[in-house]
Order: sequence, then structure tokens, then C-alpha cells
Amino acid sequence: MELIENLLQLLTTFVGALLSGISYRKSQWQAYFLLLCFYGCFALGSLYWTMYLLLFDTTPRVFYVSEFGWVASVIFLRILQASLTSQDERSFRCRRAWLAPAFGLPMLAFYCAFGDILSNLIWCGMMIWLSFCAIRALAYAKTRTGAARNMRWFHIGVLCFAGSEYLLWTAGCFWPDTSPATPTFWCDMLLTLAILGLLPATRKAVEA
Repeated sequence: MELIENLLQLLTTFVGALLSGISYRKSQWQAYFLLLCFYGCFALGSLYWTMYLLLFDTTPRVFYVSEFGWVASVIFLRILQASLTSQDERSFRCRRAWLAPAFGLPMLAFYCAFGDILSNLIWCGMMIWLSFCAIRALAYAKTRTGAARNMRWFHIGVLCFAGSEYLLWTAGCFWPDTSPATPTFWCDMLLTLAILGLLPATRKAVEA
């Protein structure tokens, strides 16, 4: 079933990259180009993982090959997030944003007990950063009126992506099997939906 999961994720990111590229070609908006890079890098990481499963019927031993693509995709997502942020938003104070490190740091300690410390430091660090900025931006968007409030959909999308990653990692610690009978399978499906949802969320932000 892991092969089916990865094929679906590969298809989703490929379609996302294609639609983002078409949107960029039509509008020349930088946001769509960054989204294209996000989907493209994620798709490359998924492609290596899927091809390895297909050829050898086991998960890759050198998983860092895929992680390079996935880490690069999150970096592009953060750049996209920053490109959609105004100067006023960056200086906006929001105590609730500190929920991101308050939640993320204990989870980091938990994950390090199960897996590679360096990998967990990188991934949890990026999720904390994304979540902190998204919570702050979401609070700021609620103070806006009119079309500017549509920015909140992008920030909700980013939080859904980060939350889905946390759920998948946590489920994987307790249920390493990826059959449909385990929460890990469904958390991976949830992550796929969250990744797909970033496209319409970005469109809402661009229109704002």
C-alpha cells in the first residue's frame, strides 16, 4: 500500500506543478512560480521514493536522496509565504504565534527518540518556522477587511500542511506499517490533500 500512497502523492504534486506552471505563464505572478518550485521539488523527492519501491519492493535505504527534494520544497513554501507577507504583517505582534515552538519543540524531542536527530531537527525546525509565521499572518489577516481577508486561506493551508506532517510523523512512530488499517496510511492521504489544497489557497492570496 505504500506504493499506492506514493503514486497518489506523486500524481498530486505533478498536477500541482503543472497547474502552477500554467497559472504562472498566464499571469507572470511570482507566487505561482514559487508554488511551481514547491510542487516540483516535492514531486522529485516522491519520484525517487516511488521508483525505488517499484523496482526493489522496499523503502530506500538512502532516504536522504528524497529528503533533499522534500526539504527544498518546504524552503520554497517558506519563500512563498514570505513573498506574500507585507512589512506591517512582519511587525505585527501575536502571542498565539508562540504556540508553534511551544508545540513543536516537545514533538522534536519525541521524534528524536524514534529517528535520525539531524533529520528531525531540520524538519521540525522548518515546521515551527512555517507555523509561527502562518499563525501570526492569520491573526493579522483577521484585522483586515475586504479582499485582503482572503489571505487567511493561504495561511490556513500552510497550517494544514504543517499539521498533516506532524500527524504523519507521530502516526509513523506508533504504526510503521502503511496498510489502510493503520492511521499512518490515512495521515499520508491527509497530507496529500493538504498539499493539493495549497494551490487554491495561493490563488485566493494572489487575488487579495
